[in-house]
Amino acid sequence: MTAQYVVLPLYQDSDYEYQVSLEGNAYTFRIYYNSRCAQWFFDLTRDNGTAVVLGEALVALYPIMADYAIPELRGFLFLEPIGESLDKYRTDPFNLYKWFRLYWIWDSE
Repeated sequence: MTAQYVVLPLYQDSDYEYQVSLEGNAYTFRIYYNSRCAQWFFDLTRDNGTAVVLGEALVALYPIMADYAIPELRGFLFLEPIGESLDKYRTDPFNLYKWFRLYWIWDSE
């Protein structure tokens, strides 16, 4: 098996979505900031609008969705700090795009 990855873009907006292909399937990926929780969240829906994951927190250095049983998705999201910027998630949350990279990582057969 070979690990593959896709870099998912992060933007300056506090709520945005875009279309992305993960493991050969089309999805809509939405990222949004909830000020009440002081936390970033995401939604992942299929191209037909069916929800895959809703309201899941984006957590740095954790394999998000690695333990989910989704037949067409075998991978996980990984939010990686750029350099020593891990604390920026809390101290400068609206510049997530400057301090982190987001990946979808999976094993190909």
